[in-house]
Amino acid sequence: MNDRDIRRYERLTRVQTFGRLNAADFSAGSKALRHFGNVDGVIDKVDDAKAGQNPSRVSKETLLDALNLDLQNIALTARAIELTTPNFAAPYRIPDNTSEASLLSHATAVLALLEDKPTDSTATQAAKAALRARFLEYEFSPDFVADLRAAHTAVIDANKHNQSEVQEGVENTALIGFLLGEGSKDVMELNAIMHNKYARQPEKLRSWQSASRVERAPQKQKELNVIAVNPASSTSQTKAA
Repeated sequence: MNDRDIRRYERLTRVQTFGRLNAADFSAGSKALRHFGNVDGVIDKVDDAKAGQNPSRVSKETLLDALNLDLQNIALTARAIELTTPNFAAPYRIPDNTSEASLLSHATAVLALLEDKPTDSTATQAAKAALRARFLEYEFSPDFVADLRAAHTAVIDANKHNQSEVQEGVENTALIGFLLGEGSKDVMELNAIMHNKYARQPEKLRSWQSASRVERAPQKQKELNVIAVNPASSTSQTKAA
C-alpha cells in the first residue's frame, strides 16, 4: 500500500478499536453498530488483499542454475565425443550470452535433437535413440533428456507463476483503494452519530475525533533564513540554515 492508503487503513483500525471499546453505549442493531460492523468487514477484506499485494514470487536463480548445469554437462560430453566424431559438439555448445532467454532457447534446440516427439517418424526416433546412446556411454543418467526437459519446464512455469502473481498484486492494489473508500463512507456516517451521541461527553468525543482522523503525511522541513550580522562591518548577511 502507498503512504496515503496506509494512513487510511490505520484510521480504520483505530475506529474499529473505538467501536469495540464503546460497543456497550449502543443498542443492538443500531445504525452505529452496523457501521462498526462494516468497518470490521472492510479491514478483513483489506488484510486479504494486502496478502495478495506481496506476490509469492518464485526465485528462478536455483532453477536456472539447474538448467545451466544440465546443458554444461551435455556440452562437455559432446566435446569429448567430437574427438572421434568431427563437428559433433557444435549444436550443444553453450552460447556466449547466458541470459535466461538464451539458455531457454538453447535448451529448446538441444531437446529438439535428443527428445522424441509424437510426430517423429520411425527413422527419426531411431536416429535420436542412437544419438542418446552416444551420451549414455559417458555414464549419463538414462533419464538425462527427461531431466533437461523438467529443468526447462520449471523455469517456464516459474515465469508464468510470477507474471500471474504480479497481475494479482496490481488487481489487489486497486481493490484496496476501493475498499478503503468504502470504509471512509462508514467513518463519515459514524462521525455524525458520535458528535450527537457524545455531545455532552467531551472526553469520549475527543477520543473519537482522535481515532477517526486521517494522520497527515509528514512535511519536509523547510530551510530557514537566518540573519547573521558581521560585527566588523555591521552588514547583515543571509545564510541558509
